[in-house]
Parts: sequence; structure tokens; C-alpha cells
Amino acid sequence: MKAWVVARRGAPRHALQFKTDVAVPAAPRTGSDLLVKVSHAAINPADAHFINVLPTWLPFRRAPTPGMDFAGEVVAAGPAAPPELAAPGTRVAGAMGVAQVAFGKGSLAEYVLVPAHLVAPVPAKLSDAEAAGLFGIAGQTAEIVTAAAAVGPGKRALVNGASGGVGSLVVQILKAQGAEVFGVCSGANVEMVRRLGADEVIDYRTNSPLEAFLTEKFATKPLDVIIDCAGSQPLFNQSPKYLQPAGRFLTIVGGRSQGVVPFVQHKLLPVLLGGTPRRFDIIGLSPAGAIARQVAKLVEDGSIKEAPTDSVFPFEEVVEAMEKLATKRAKGKIVIKVAA
Repeated sequence: MKAWVVARRGAPRHALQFKTDVAVPAAPRTGSDLLVKVSHAAINPADAHFINVLPTWLPFRRAPTPGMDFAGEVVAAGPAAPPELAAPGTRVAGAMGVAQVAFGKGSLAEYVLVPAHLVAPVPAKLSDAEAAGLFGIAGQTAEIVTAAAAVGPGKRALVNGASGGVGSLVVQILKAQGAEVFGVCSGANVEMVRRLGADEVIDYRTNSPLEAFLTEKFATKPLDVIIDCAGSQPLFNQSPKYLQPAGRFLTIVGGRSQGVVPFVQHKLLPVLLGGTPRRFDIIGLSPAGAIARQVAKLVEDGSIKEAPTDSVFPFEEVVEAMEKLATKRAKGKIVIKVAA
């Protein structure tokens, strides 16, 4: 089969190689694993991180395939696979877990062997291109971060990075929950974020510095929650000026330390020693089919009306897709069309 492999650590253009002679995983004879023919994959910042960080010389990680998100159809299933997933031709989607990626069994391949507990059936109303992002890391992260925010009617929420793969879904979910939603993005994406349901969209370029603008706008009526999908330390550091005392600051971006430094700085540091007097939480995802099924419910009940897709790249152009992802200017998900 065709697949991308990590030849060495580094940036995708330096590290990735496109292969046409990779062995197809064997069909499962025991257990509940599924052999899936991949139609589309979606890429995430975490994919580039794994390519750059995980060494290739480990015995269990030779010629590893990267990638987490995928959508496709079941080719074969182990005898213990759930009946709703086991039939050949069943459309499924999900995200590989850290264990699969660490062992080099990622989704940027024509076929993947994946544990059944990591996938969910795809509703007929969704295309595989939409499902790859919705049921992958972006959709699952949007589901758990909005669940943690626990907003409702009358609450005021700010979404930083509202036009990205996660933020574009968060805006829709929060609006469906009855919140007043303020989206932050660049001017080029204002109309898209407004279409997704934001009550007001803030262009961080024309309203720079953003923190000063937010201070002026929300000083008399502070926000109830801030969801940071872009990763901004100043946004939290200055949040007492525009986030109410009982408000919450949720971020999905751990930074270079994978969350260790912001956790210590913002979660453990007492206010008397310079800590910011607002609740700070880093939301980390452990992919699961159960979470993907919750996303499916949000699609079915209309909470998620649109799965914004920035672009669809052919399978041979994964490097170019990764480089576009690195610009942080994508409007929604960047998708890879794996199947010919």
C-alpha cells in the first residue's frame, strides 16, 4: 500500500518520505480490532509534533507512519468487534491514540488497523472528508472543552482562535447551548466565524493589543468563560481585567512543554507569588470512540451545523498540507484525500 513514513526526526519536509511498497496490516483474527480502508485523513499540530519529537531508532518504531485522524470503511473485523462496526463496508471515523502513533501505526496510510474503541460509525449526512475532522482530534477536543466550560443561556463566552479546526466547532456548540459568543480571529475569517454563530467577531489585528481591547470592552460586564484555541499567555495573564472572578479560562494548547510550564505557572502558583487570580485549566484529549459518538449527536441535533474545511490535499502532498497547517492560517480543517 501507499503510506507516509517518518525517515528521521525533524520538520515534515525533512522527515517524511512517501512509500508505495508498505505492507498492508494483516486482517484481525482475534480481538476487536478493525482493518479500515482510509478514504480521508485530517492533520493536526500534534502530528507535526510527533514527527519532530519521537525518535525513529526505537525497536518498535521502525519506518513509522504518522497521523491521527481518519475516515473510511471497514474491510475486516475481529470476532469481538461491536456488531454495528464489524460489517465490511461500514463507514467509520475516529482518531488514533498516542500508543498507535508512538508505535508508528498512524493514519496517513491506505489501510490502518485500529482498536474498535477508537472509532464511531459515520452518519449518512456526513462525507468522509467532514467526518475525518469532526470525529478526529478537532471534533473530540471541541466536545470535551465545551462540556468542561458548562455554559448555558445568558453566559458570555470568548473563543480565541475561532476560525481554526477546533475553534470553528466550539463557536457552534457554545451558541447551541445558548451562550453569547464572541469570536477572535483575523479579519480574513470574520465572515466565516459570524456565519458559524458568533454574536460578535473581534479582529485581533485591528484591535491590537487584544488584551487592551478586551479590557475596555468587557470591564463593566466581564466574560464568564474564555476558551483559548490559539495559545496566548498574555490573554490569561491579563484576564482579571475582563474575566469575572468566578470565570474560567480553558486552553487546549500546552505549548513546547506540552502543558507542564503553564500548569505550574497558572495552576499551582499562588496569587501571593505572582499567580493570576482566575481559574486556569488545560484540556487534554485522550481520543475515544465514545467521544466521537458524542460529536455525532451534536451533528444530529444541529448543534454542529457545519464542518469547516480549509482545503483538501491529494495524498502525495502531505508535506505541503503540513506546511500550510504550520502557518496557523487555516480556516477550519486541512484534509488529506487518501483514496484515489
